[in-house]
Amino acid sequence: MYRYEKGRFHPERFPSPREVELTLVVNGRPTLRLAHSPGEEVELGLGFLWLGGVFDTLDQVRWFRRAEGVLEFEVAGRAGPGVPLRTSSCGMGLVYGARAAQELPFVALDPELPVRMHAALREQAVEYRRTRGIHGAALFTPEGRLLHLSEDIGRHNAVDKIAGRILLEGWSPPFALAVSGRVSGEMAQKAAAMGAVLLTSRTGATQSGLETAERRNLTVCTYVRPLGYRLNTSPGRLLVGAADEVLEPVRVEEEPRSEPGG
Repeated sequence: MYRYEKGRFHPERFPSPREVELTLVVNGRPTLRLAHSPGEEVELGLGFLWLGGVFDTLDQVRWFRRAEGVLEFEVAGRAGPGVPLRTSSCGMGLVYGARAAQELPFVALDPELPVRMHAALREQAVEYRRTRGIHGAALFTPEGRLLHLSEDIGRHNAVDKIAGRILLEGWSPPFALAVSGRVSGEMAQKAAAMGAVLLTSRTGATQSGLETAERRNLTVCTYVRPLGYRLNTSPGRLLVGAADEVLEPVRVEEEPRSEPGG
């Protein structure tokens, strides 16, 4: 490998993240083939199926079995025959229909919480520091205690791994979730479905992501940096804890369009 800098190429060794394939088999039928980072395969499969609405509780998973590149589930939920095999590495829509998001409670949050969450995500994301080519997701209590962190080449995979860990550990919401990737509509839906009242990202959010968050009463913060962030939706949870005076939000108005020829 070479690194180009200031007009010259320099030999360099830099590790790349590993990528493997996993096929999910539900009730005897191959359902999903995805590319992912090795590790937490059971959490990935459970989280994907749970957030996809295939089952509601872990009790409905009769058994699961892991083999090389394959993860099989026998599920008593809504999984039915005829589900086609799909391929994904990053978010492609939920297979069976999204799990219904629960009513998210009002929880007063420390305005510094998003900053502290992403500081912990940066510090604990070992694979990202090693490769600079991987996504991370970290689950916290509303008080800011780190519960679990997952990394994966797919930003949705990392969140699914978190959801699977919630099931296996039996943790109860509410939660706060920090992610490295953008907040899309599906990402906001997944966060609300797992019981997160706060979703933070070091990047931005799509229009669908913000609209979904508004409907779910999910607080979203984007572009989180050590000195601050953008508070996009459901601001009350963070504003109630703000010590300083809160300024009125800025309203961006479109400039009047010139008439043709004007």
